[in-house]
Amino acid sequence: AIHRRGASKAPPRTYVVMTAAPVRADGRKPAMMRQMKTERNPLQRAEGSARWEQDRSVVLAAVYGPTQVQARKEDVDKLAIEVCWRPAFGLQTPADVDAERTLRRTLEQIVLTAKYPRLGLRVVVQVISADGAVEACAMNATCHALMDAGVEMFGTLVAATVAIPKIIAGDAEELGPCADPTEDEERDAAAVGTFAYCFRGGKPGEVPANATPERECDVVHCSARGEQMSEDDFLRMATLARDACVEVYVFMRAAVCEWEEDVEREQARLEERCKAVAAAVKEHGVDGAVEIFRLPYGPKGTGAGG
Repeated sequence: AIHRRGASKAPPRTYVVMTAAPVRADGRKPAMMRQMKTERNPLQRAEGSARWEQDRSVVLAAVYGPTQVQARKEDVDKLAIEVCWRPAFGLQTPADVDAERTLRRTLEQIVLTAKYPRLGLRVVVQVISADGAVEACAMNATCHALMDAGVEMFGTLVAATVAIPKIIAGDAEELGPCADPTEDEERDAAAVGTFAYCFRGGKPGEVPANATPERECDVVHCSARGEQMSEDDFLRMATLARDACVEVYVFMRAAVCEWEEDVEREQARLEERCKAVAAAVKEHGVDGAVEIFRLPYGPKGTGAGG
């Protein structure tokens, strides 16, 4: 800068350079989850079923039981749980068999098995498409299916997967642990971990008490694999997984509230239909009411069809 003689020197200006936060290949920040979707009771023949989506990772879970099982399978003291894991295509691999075993052990900690002695529960998990965090999606889908079947549990099972990317020489910033990784992120990661928690209590939209940092969480499953993972890395993964599971839990509670509203609307519709049938029987007799309600939408003006 050029200053004229005798003029006071202007104070130096301070410039603040805003650097963008590290982002992943799909544009998400490290702690961001993918969009979650769920559907209740997509299968009519199962006691409970649910479809769970996290972007392109889609899993369908069905629950059959509790019901009587063969004598060689029953347990006189508790519920016998069987898990069948079906991959998206092809036959089962050793990894699928291990996923079956992991899910069964996790469910044995969540379900109140002592309330169902000598009975059996069969859980079928069908992977529709896999794009990372499939094990966590399967656990979340199974929890929703158990809710749909009315199976009593200690709490809500929520799961999340976390990956630590490999540190590449020349990178300006370290990305750190990433929640809900895609299949490509899992393949290129230095370490991948899946964590499942049992959350209880709290009002819809609120964080449960045992999910806060001040409280100890009920960890029901923890698995980690990788070439490069220190103790600090594991703790960072567990902390991020807990925060991600809180987000999953809030989404689950909102979905359950919507389910309850749907059930109330269905009950109101059935009550309206019963009242319309009773009125038709009283006015036209049984045969006349049968003729009226043969129409697909019921008598005109009642809205009592279906």
